[in-house]
Amino acid sequence: MNSFTNQSSVNSISAELDSIWSRIYYHVWWPSPGNDPMYALNPELNRTRSEFYAGNFTPHMFTNGFDSGSSLTSWLDDPKKYLNTVSTYEISFQGTKSDNTVNFEVTTSNMKNIDDSRDIRLFVATVMEKVVYPESFNGNYEHKNVVIDQLLGNSGKQIQYLANSNYTDNFNWSMPEAWKNNSEIRWSNSNLKVVVWIQDFSSKEILQSSEFKF
Repeated sequence: MNSFTNQSSVNSISAELDSIWSRIYYHVWWPSPGNDPMYALNPELNRTRSEFYAGNFTPHMFTNGFDSGSSLTSWLDDPKKYLNTVSTYEISFQGTKSDNTVNFEVTTSNMKNIDDSRDIRLFVATVMEKVVYPESFNGNYEHKNVVIDQLLGNSGKQIQYLANSNYTDNFNWSMPEAWKNNSEIRWSNSNLKVVVWIQDFSSKEILQSSEFKF
């Protein structure tokens, strides 16, 4: 499993990691036998994002886009580096859910103009908080924050932010049939959420992130 993490806005470290991080996970095609259903449900997504981060081993975590390796110590310590960082970007969200379909809009803005040379991109992902995989070959039967889909493409949407201007994107999304018909995994649509982040595509730094539940 290849994991990617974003900073959440908090003022202190808590024992609960989820109070510090907004975490999403991309699944990979190794080790053998490479038949992880959460990878197979969207291989293009998982390969694109894993290759973007050069995630060549597992577990492998990235904090704010930067490599945190596979050390538990790094996983715990690296988010602390960003707690006093103030972002100039804002993200807001509103939407509704009906069964396996969601309708929502995401509005982003920046307090200042960005340099024309910077490649700033918006990412919007549908994420399942909990997936149970009873036949997991490695004994890891419960998986958290699995990325289902990225609604602005696997490489995001480039935005040239102007100061104090709002940029709004609207979405109508339904759970893919492949997820609904997959017999290997168990999930509940009550665990569906949307994770949004703004990223410097060149440096991989996460400039702002938020997650939303319906």
